[in-house]
Amino acid sequence: PVLGETVRDLAAGVCPDVPAPVWWALMGFLAAVFGAGLGLPRWWLPFQLLAPTACALLITILPSWMALVFLAILLLLYGGGVVTRVPLYLSNRAACEALAELLKDHSKPQAIDLGAGFGGPMRHLGRAFSGGRFVSVEASPATWLIAWLLALPQRNLRVRWGDMWAAELADCDLVYVFLSPQPMPRVWVHFLARGKSGALLVSNTFPVPGIEPVHVIPLPGRPDARLFVYRSHEQLA
Repeated sequence: PVLGETVRDLAAGVCPDVPAPVWWALMGFLAAVFGAGLGLPRWWLPFQLLAPTACALLITILPSWMALVFLAILLLLYGGGVVTRVPLYLSNRAACEALAELLKDHSKPQAIDLGAGFGGPMRHLGRAFSGGRFVSVEASPATWLIAWLLALPQRNLRVRWGDMWAAELADCDLVYVFLSPQPMPRVWVHFLARGKSGALLVSNTFPVPGIEPVHVIPLPGRPDARLFVYRSHEQLA
């Protein structure tokens, strides 16, 4: 409440005739404009537009216990990222189609998504290769639950809740990650130690430092959006 009153007082001091909600809406509009200019996906723009108003309402109108409710929701959706230092990124359709193209020579491919979020890439591959076997691994409880429910119609897809570093890679033809720069060196070591020779590691947006990919696939959307493709035997040879 004190912070909310401070915001209102500042707004009144700059332009006393403009109500505080107008200032909140203006901040959201500017955030959306800057977000669009930075190349954020379109689905981010409504969030940018509404976030200042939502935050202002949270601190001025809603009871204080609601903050704990929102914190609990955030932990359920993003709690796994606290440990892994990986935010929730969603792969677009172009990335999913590129993964399917990489596996086109396999009649019954096996693939795994480490840090899968809502599990879109493996659901796409499960539909594209009915004879394949696919696994999504996610650490955040609510995010895992959503991915698990969405995967129920597909018998060739499993969604596992837990530590992605404990996942078995020995039978996988392709390992997919969309994480962050921080864990990528460990991802590469994990892939070499547990993956099979000739398997592909595909990282969305974030390359493995110091390792030259065998292929780079540009993606539509953000200027840096691309898939970095690595093959285990290229490094082990």
